[in-house]
Amino acid sequence: MERHSDIIDQVFRPVYGLPCWNVQPGIGSFLTMEFGQPHLVVHEPHKSRTRSSRSKKPSMRRLVYPHGDWHLWIYCCEWHLYTGKELIGDSALKSTSKRRIIRAAQELGGQKLIQVSVDPRRGRSVFHFDLGSRLETRPYDLDSEQWMFYDAKDYVLTYRADGLYQHQPSNVPREDDDWQQFATGRKI
Repeated sequence: MERHSDIIDQVFRPVYGLPCWNVQPGIGSFLTMEFGQPHLVVHEPHKSRTRSSRSKKPSMRRLVYPHGDWHLWIYCCEWHLYTGKELIGDSALKSTSKRRIIRAAQELGGQKLIQVSVDPRRGRSVFHFDLGSRLETRPYDLDSEQWMFYDAKDYVLTYRADGLYQHQPSNVPREDDDWQQFATGRKI
């Protein structure tokens, strides 16, 4: 796998050596994890525009949850978590329901991220952790956003299945024509 160090190292360097925490399975095969100091995020209740009482109910609640200085969201991709050569869990939702996803989340909790590498030609990436685990991602279609890394300065680095990326403020809508190619690096 090639190492495209410029933007990857720039964005991930502050979390190298930090343990991930609150590693959670999400909807489908999504996986999220936090890094850095925890902060409470509060979403205040708001009036829903829908007429359905079932849909209105969640908007009438105050939602509070912990978030780290940095947040990694493994999104629309296939992923596999290995510790050494052993497959711990993956994104497959076939017969095992979410058991393997939950097992992967439990395995990652507390491990320190030590390196991230991408292979834009194949749309793959690998997250390396200090206790021997590695989280490998690969595309399951041509252009979905595989993962998003939100940093402490409210920027998000988004990596797409076609190997392109965007790095911009997280409150700015992503534009289809604003994707960039990684500068090629050295083999690792």
